[in-house]
Amino acid sequence: MNYHPKHTSNSSAAVWIGAGVLAAVAIGAIIFIIVTLRSPITKEEARAKAGIVYDSAAVEGGWDNLSPEEIAEKLNEKVAEGMINISMNTAPYFEDSTAEGNLMIVNESINNYPQKVQIVRNDTGEQIYESGAIAVGSKIEHAKLDAALPAGTYECTAYFHNLNPETGEIIGTAGAIINITIKN
Repeated sequence: MNYHPKHTSNSSAAVWIGAGVLAAVAIGAIIFIIVTLRSPITKEEARAKAGIVYDSAAVEGGWDNLSPEEIAEKLNEKVAEGMINISMNTAPYFEDSTAEGNLMIVNESINNYPQKVQIVRNDTGEQIYESGAIAVGSKIEHAKLDAALPAGTYECTAYFHNLNPETGEIIGTAGAIINITIKN
């Protein structure tokens, strides 16, 4: 019988390595089985782990249960609720900065809210006019500016604000470019 001590120690090391690999595979398999069989994470748990704060008023679902016609109808209703239909002279004329000019601001009767109008010079940002609340179906034909301006034509933005009828708070705004002319 030939005895090779080197050969015996290699066999012993191979056995230990094999046992270690088998133990690692067994531990991995157990972890895999536990994770797989565990109940799925709830949406609330996933949201908590994500660090995102979701709106509590949001609910699942969308437009997928409605026909295209029903979707269009619902969207049109929302648009109509916030619609501002207002008329104004886009080139009001004033004899001088202290005279009344022909603003002709009309809060059309199809609107849902009273309006307030502000006119701001585009070159300086100065507000030169602000109306009070204009009731639905009412108009301001002539008014004076709130600022004295030298003769000239001024490019301005007229801001039309939807007002909450109970509090007067601004709930929506639209704007349009106008040119105000002061003669003298």
